[in-house]
Amino acid sequence: MTSIHLLPNQLTRRIEAHEIGQRLTSVQRFEVRSDTTVPTADEELVLVVIAGQVEFEHADGAGSATLRDTLYVPWRSSIVLRAAGEELPVVMGFWVPCDRSTKFAHLPFAEADADSRRHNQYGDAEANTRRDVWDVIDGDFDSQRVLCGQAKGALGGWTAWPPHEHTLEREETYVYFGLDGSFGVQLAYDDEDGMDAPHSVSLVREGHLVSIPRGFHPSVGSPAGGISYIYFMASHEREDRDFMNLRIQSAYGTTFN
Repeated sequence: MTSIHLLPNQLTRRIEAHEIGQRLTSVQRFEVRSDTTVPTADEELVLVVIAGQVEFEHADGAGSATLRDTLYVPWRSSIVLRAAGEELPVVMGFWVPCDRSTKFAHLPFAEADADSRRHNQYGDAEANTRRDVWDVIDGDFDSQRVLCGQAKGALGGWTAWPPHEHTLEREETYVYFGLDGSFGVQLAYDDEDGMDAPHSVSLVREGHLVSIPRGFHPSVGSPAGGISYIYFMASHEREDRDFMNLRIQSAYGTTFN
């Protein structure tokens, strides 16, 4: 399994897990021009609004989701999305296998932003590794496999630092948004020897996706606007959802902070 880099126009159909080098995570970009029904079957689904605003209808709830809001949809159900407002809504979807019941949830970004337990700052401003991380779906949320949130680095700053990996425990997928015309670089490599032959050195822009099935995966934003993205992690073992169960590349640090 190796990292795959896809552009927005390559994501407008459902991309199965094996197509992006993953075992579990399927993805799709929804540009909501008309009523759009998104089913789950034997999967749990996470939808994140990366542009505009949508109205949603699910058997267990309805309302409006704005930029950076997250919708969690349980297995064996479906959700209807429709455009709201003048800007074309764009919603990123992530499916992973699930075999138990969970509950539908609308998770407003504003609530995660105001929650000191889910909104954390990591890194060191002097080293230009300071970033904000919002753990929207954390280990306390009722999900079988998912950890999902958002991260934003400083101008020209590094994120996911020090380099770390969780290959045995979780696969990860990044979707970059809110870059305001900027760009970033996403790396993925297996170990210190593997740094001479990385399996991803990707220049990422608005709406791009990079899958991280394995390896260390730091990223850096340009001074024009930094880097901002959704992180979506899927646990290989059901119910094993410990965000800090990871290994750090010892040459560059000892703790993830």
